[in-house]
Amino acid sequence: MQSTAHTTNTISQGFKSASHHPITVRRPEFNFAQLPKYYFNNNPLLSHLLTALSLTFPNGERFFVHSVRNVRDQVKTATLKSDVSAFIGQEAMHSHAHEDFNDFAKRIGLDVQPIIDSEYEKVEQIKGVLTPKQQLAVTCALEHFTAIIAQYLLEHDDFHTQLHPDAARLWMWHALEETEHKAVAFDVYREVFNDEVVRKRTMRIITTTFISRISYITGKLLLNDKEGRLQFKQHWLAFQQLKAMAKTLLPAYLDYYKNDFHPNQHDSNAIADEWRGVLFAN
Repeated sequence: MQSTAHTTNTISQGFKSASHHPITVRRPEFNFAQLPKYYFNNNPLLSHLLTALSLTFPNGERFFVHSVRNVRDQVKTATLKSDVSAFIGQEAMHSHAHEDFNDFAKRIGLDVQPIIDSEYEKVEQIKGVLTPKQQLAVTCALEHFTAIIAQYLLEHDDFHTQLHPDAARLWMWHALEETEHKAVAFDVYREVFNDEVVRKRTMRIITTTFISRISYITGKLLLNDKEGRLQFKQHWLAFQQLKAMAKTLLPAYLDYYKNDFHPNQHDSNAIADEWRGVLFAN
């Protein structure tokens, strides 16, 4: 396994200097031409899991933007208005980057277009059925998932050191920016709606749908991978890593159900500063 110092130095290549403003819209470039099929420590299950997440991101990020834009004109706080603009910019960049990553999945022969199409249809259905309050509550719930997972990835070297450097640049940049804007949708929801019942109820629903959907897509990718699906030792190692991660994340997840919860209670400032130095060092 590569050392942390070596990996972080490699990850920093290709990024330009950026401001340390809490929410900064960046436009990094990525190259996945040399990325191997099993880019997470040669582990099929964990590589397919990350690919499954990526397949949901472009349409998901656009939904997040849509749900915040729905009520943008009702935001009165000047600082929050500025944060909303930056949030929209960051999410747009995430969508574009993961579309490029998903093109990599297509190039290596994964049948992902039906999954992408299905994600688009699901998002359009949600937009047509749910109220603006419910849509924003969905975004708040999913942003909580991405924020706590992102902070875990930033804080645990055993994640990025197992990633191929070209994949690490994408995932660690995305993780950093998720920590930067983790409170924006939540703050908008609090200012515009402030309905705790809907917020908590929506999280219970999203927990089931999010985990089941990602599990389904991961399983589908793995079952259609004749080489990867038979690597049972790698699957066992993957489940051990996921079990440890879930155990660590559970308290942070449960915090969402507290009446006085706010995303910034999970302090990620120090680790975010550290990773801004890694990713955007000259």
